[in-house]
Amino acid sequence: MKRICEITTLLALLTGPAAFAQENALPAGFETQPLVKSSVSRDNEPITYPSGTPEMISVIGTLAKEGRTPLHEHPVPVYVYILEGEIELRTEGKEPHRYKTGEAFIETQKRKHQAFNVADGPSKILAVFVGAQGTPTTIAAK
Repeated sequence: MKRICEITTLLALLTGPAAFAQENALPAGFETQPLVKSSVSRDNEPITYPSGTPEMISVIGTLAKEGRTPLHEHPVPVYVYILEGEIELRTEGKEPHRYKTGEAFIETQKRKHQAFNVADGPSKILAVFVGAQGTPTTIAAK
């Protein structure tokens, strides 16, 4: 997935902001920095949308030094951006991967995973869930 993101970012830089937005939609003096454009997750699995009334939720999560999330999964697409620090993401059946400040990824759906703070201090992430009203964004592993 990291390679896909690198290629997407390179293409966006070569073609300008039009790769992400219609060129005339961007006012003069407004710059964009492409992060992720993909139809697959970080594990190269297709992104699927829930049905129902759309609902987007965004949160900033902070992992304390040596902290971790519980083992969980997401039934909805999740965009993650590392605001501060470094995390290691461990996904069921996949190799662990580290993400540092300024990096972004699309979380794999319906697969158990856990994030570990591997920075010397707290790590902060922005998580944006693209779901539907009444559908949980996160399910704890059993």
